[in-house]
Amino acid sequence: MLNINNFKNIFILGIGGSGMSSIAKYLKQKGFNVEGYDQRTSYIVELLSVENIETIHSLDSVSYREDYLYIVSSAITIENTFLGSFKNKLNVLTRPKFLEILSKEENIIGVTGTHGKTSTTALLSHIFQYNNRDISYIYGGVNSFGNIGGHFGGKNAPLVLETDEAFNTFKNIDIQNLLVTNIDDDHLDFYGNYQNLCDAFTHVIKNTKNNVVLNIEDSELRKLEKYAKLTYSKNFNSYLKIISKNEFCIDDQNFTVDSNLIGEHYLMNISGAILTATLLGISIEDALNAVKTFPGVKRRMELKGIKNNIRVFDDYGHHPTEILVTINSLKEITEGELYVVFQPHRFTRTRDNFKALKESLEVCNNVIVTDIFSAGEEPIPGVRSKNFQSKNITYLNSLTLVPEYLKRNVKTGDCILTLGAGDVTLLGQKILEALDG
Repeated sequence: MLNINNFKNIFILGIGGSGMSSIAKYLKQKGFNVEGYDQRTSYIVELLSVENIETIHSLDSVSYREDYLYIVSSAITIENTFLGSFKNKLNVLTRPKFLEILSKEENIIGVTGTHGKTSTTALLSHIFQYNNRDISYIYGGVNSFGNIGGHFGGKNAPLVLETDEAFNTFKNIDIQNLLVTNIDDDHLDFYGNYQNLCDAFTHVIKNTKNNVVLNIEDSELRKLEKYAKLTYSKNFNSYLKIISKNEFCIDDQNFTVDSNLIGEHYLMNISGAILTATLLGISIEDALNAVKTFPGVKRRMELKGIKNNIRVFDDYGHHPTEILVTINSLKEITEGELYVVFQPHRFTRTRDNFKALKESLEVCNNVIVTDIFSAGEEPIPGVRSKNFQSKNITYLNSLTLVPEYLKRNVKTGDCILTLGAGDVTLLGQKILEALDG
């Protein structure tokens, strides 16, 4: 097995991605010389430069070196880069392979699940940090303080790791303690069918070395309850039982949750994070104190700003379940009308989930759907955003048309949500500027 510590220099391809940037920051703090490549500059690339991590935007002058460790994003095809002829070299690693090797060296606290894993990993990391436990962490996001989700806490510190099911990244990671938030039908283009996805989660749960924490509100995880040390739910017989929108019960003792996070799904994630923290020495009371101060993660129900008493939120949700939960949570706190701007993510995901996507959007009366964000996929004939049009859904073929459309329609007390995993996130500021004009 390759020893990462034998290298001094690390080059990361796709360093501007949310997961890769967090790895870069973690490795930089660990003492490596870290640099990387990304197609374009971005907010994340700018944050990396603050950490003294250089990003180049062309590979024309880069060549393979034996003394460098290379880590390649799953979004990049190695064959199309200068590493194409060297992809079988030990020092050329895919992201899953790097995390597998890293897990042999570190005490991993894994957080996985189809939904909520980034926010929950960030929250769990915050609970430890708030309570003066300088753990390491890697998660694919930026917190609301503007910090990339990577940190090296010290040689003997455990590593809280967002343990991703995409591309079966989590399959060979050695995990000591594991929290699983849920299982839902995503990434089926990779897994082939839902059962294969469930089997992948089962494999990871069964191979966890120490403790597993499961959300048994989820029907698939309920089947795996026998592997759990602790469980949580709202409607089932679990160790932690959620009894209201901001309260849970453990051993006949009630606890109140004070949080900035909006929505019942966040209470589920908070419960899982608290239970995982207790297994590693944090009291429930100390964990709840940390939750009070947690600001959230960017692109997870993030408030971008307020103009004329109109709030503009942004969220990464791109799966029908995420969309439905996010919309319903915002509807509960919206005084007037909720307007949703949705950018579908990938042609394959849009094709495979079209009916469910449309149904989740139509719980809102005012939806704008823009063209599909391809994420590098080729268009699929007949798969297009215009197909979403209905009584509640308006199709606009360009993001640039959205701010003016909203300016003409929204009123004081309304709420706007930009939604999707693509560049729809850039709209928030433009909408606020339009409302101010």
